[in-house]
Amino acid sequence: MRGYRAAVLTLLLALLPSTLAAQTTVGLSAFGGVYLPTADLFDGVVPIDTFGPSSLKFKQKTGWTLGARIGVWPSSRIGIEAEAAYVSSDVEGDFIIAAGGGLVPVSGSEPGTIFLGSLNLVYALIRPPLEPLAITVSGGVGIVSRGGDAWKNFQDTSDIAGVLGLGLKYGVAKALWLRIDLRDYISSFEEKNLSAVSIQGGGSKLQNDLLVVVGVEWVLTPGN
Repeated sequence: MRGYRAAVLTLLLALLPSTLAAQTTVGLSAFGGVYLPTADLFDGVVPIDTFGPSSLKFKQKTGWTLGARIGVWPSSRIGIEAEAAYVSSDVEGDFIIAAGGGLVPVSGSEPGTIFLGSLNLVYALIRPPLEPLAITVSGGVGIVSRGGDAWKNFQDTSDIAGVLGLGLKYGVAKALWLRIDLRDYISSFEEKNLSAVSIQGGGSKLQNDLLVVVGVEWVLTPGN
């Protein structure tokens, strides 16, 4: 009897790696969409040469994004995804300066870019057994790095972010899925040079950088 049990256990252990490999899938995605900032990056009063104390407010503008994603799914319910996105988003500044005995509003914008990258744990919240459909939720950690002409004279323009997501996947062909995803990169922005000279306001600002993207995903099964 013991010999029989040992033989069965040995067989199960031998089959387990191949069973796990058969369940594991790899997803490769490309996506594009819109970037939606939700908060000002700076809002305060700073000294400006010639004009003296002046109100300053600046923020990222709505822009477009392109990116790619790779995911590993050990089961149909749980996966790990890494993604990277390039965002084109100008930076808009609004000043109110003292000139000619009065207050004069001045505004302008400069080209800016953002790199967003993250590693996320994804859970298929809804996945009907007979339908090529999945609704997913995700959470992870990422980075928000701001660049371009608008940021060339600034420091500390990269921040660690918490990332939350909601997605929908629908199979349109064998191994091909259509995806719609919402990502919220949550970070705290503070440009130390501005904060150091700020007369009023300034300091860190909570940022919710949203990505709303549509893409396609190719699903591969290793070993097949």
